Amino acid sequence: MQTLDAICGVSATTGLLPTATGYAVVEANPGKLEQGCLVVISLYGATQFAKLMGQAFITEDGEAIEGEALEDIIVLGRVTNFVNRAGEDECPFM
Repeated sequence: MQTLDAICGVSATTGLLPTATGYAVVEANPGKLEQGCLVVISLYGATQFAKLMGQAFITEDGEAIEGEALEDIIVLGRVTNFVNRAGEDECPFM
């Protein structure tokens, strides 16, 4: 029987980031980022999720961060999984 840590890939280099619906499993040392991967970024002290698309990060609200603004971004890690609270999941499977 696999544990939740094994299923989600939790290790010494990952952490859990609270979200509105549960937690995001974030790999703190992602190495090279691939196109389309979801990351956690810090921009001017605000933490948010963004997707790498081309030479830009696209945030959850659709804002594109590109060009000189990329210098202000700190990539905190790559999101590997989301764990939703069972009571808040719109479509749980059992």
